[in-house]
Amino acid sequence: MLADGVLINDSALVFFAILALTVFAVYAEKRWKWAGTLSALGICVFGALILVSLKILPTVSPAYDIIYDYFVLLPIPMILINANIKRIVRDSGRSFILMNIACVGACLGGIAVGLIFRNNAFIGQDIAGYVAMEVGVCTGGMANQAAMAQAFDVSANVVSSAGVGGCLVAVVFLVVVSMIPNLKFFRNHFKHPHIDEVAAGKAVVSAQAEEKETFSIYALGKMFAFSFAVLGISNVISTLVYSLSLPDIVTQIFGNTYLLTVILTVLVATLFPKFADSIRYGQEVGMFMLLMYMATVGTGATIMQVLAAAPVVIIAEVVIILFIMVLVFAVGKICKMDLEEMLIAINASYGGPNTAAALVGTKGWTKLAVPAVLIGVYGIVVGNPLGVLIGNLFL
Repeated sequence: MLADGVLINDSALVFFAILALTVFAVYAEKRWKWAGTLSALGICVFGALILVSLKILPTVSPAYDIIYDYFVLLPIPMILINANIKRIVRDSGRSFILMNIACVGACLGGIAVGLIFRNNAFIGQDIAGYVAMEVGVCTGGMANQAAMAQAFDVSANVVSSAGVGGCLVAVVFLVVVSMIPNLKFFRNHFKHPHIDEVAAGKAVVSAQAEEKETFSIYALGKMFAFSFAVLGISNVISTLVYSLSLPDIVTQIFGNTYLLTVILTVLVATLFPKFADSIRYGQEVGMFMLLMYMATVGTGATIMQVLAAAPVVIIAEVVIILFIMVLVFAVGKICKMDLEEMLIAINASYGGPNTAAALVGTKGWTKLAVPAVLIGVYGIVVGNPLGVLIGNLFL
């Protein structure tokens, strides 16, 4: 008889299953056209959702905890070790502008949801709190949802439904965003220099495949040692900042491990360029770890749990996301911005810095890795104030 009705419960086997799914996703993306359109990220997320729905994998496991603890932050030093501070300053400006446009879209979408569903039988009594929750989620990711629910004392059934329904929307959202760069419509109507650069780089790598250096266990160990050192120091600083009882805004910024990890890595890359150049395998390993993290995201709920959630919750989130996407794409098109910059702003607004970092990491847009994390952290900071502001309109 299956333990808890799930085929695989052992942590090591769960970890293996996520690892195997990620390997398959990477292989499939290169092997089959349909997989190339869906992307490795999409295969990981949807594949995990299917495995959980079929009761092959559990929705909760110590293996997932390990991945959440290390496979989100650890890849950041790996991917950013060759970051150029001048390029960062130049490239992050437009991403920051687009992130603010996304926040405006989230606020407008939140107002629309409030007006549409204020008399709804399910969320009507909690409409102010629900709007605040959704605006918080759609400007800084799930990190803001709990805070808004508590601030507005939202009923437990609405919070629960928002969480479960949000899982489906998040899964579909992440897959759609990852697919957009592969679609001809967007490639024909928007500039995409980072996509072109990755394609050119792959061509060069393919042409010079025979000239690759031999594998070095020393270089691999050096890369992991550096990444763990950066993450560990960031954790220590974050803990110290939180212990000092500083103003909330200061704590949210300088106590944020994402931001600290980025800052430390960029400082090393800028001040010690020779050392940074000696770090190898970071892009490849970091990308793979981020794909494993995205697969783990897909285990958050089963298809039946999602279908059991109030449809109004799913519809409401979709409405807000559409406001964000339409506004960002419209402004980006008018201002002749890059497609990749628009996508990381859209991703960071709904998913936060971790999914934004995962997107640029898995796509190979390394120049946008720092802006992606920075605007994601910015979204977390402004998400709660914006949620409170828009929520109060419906009290």
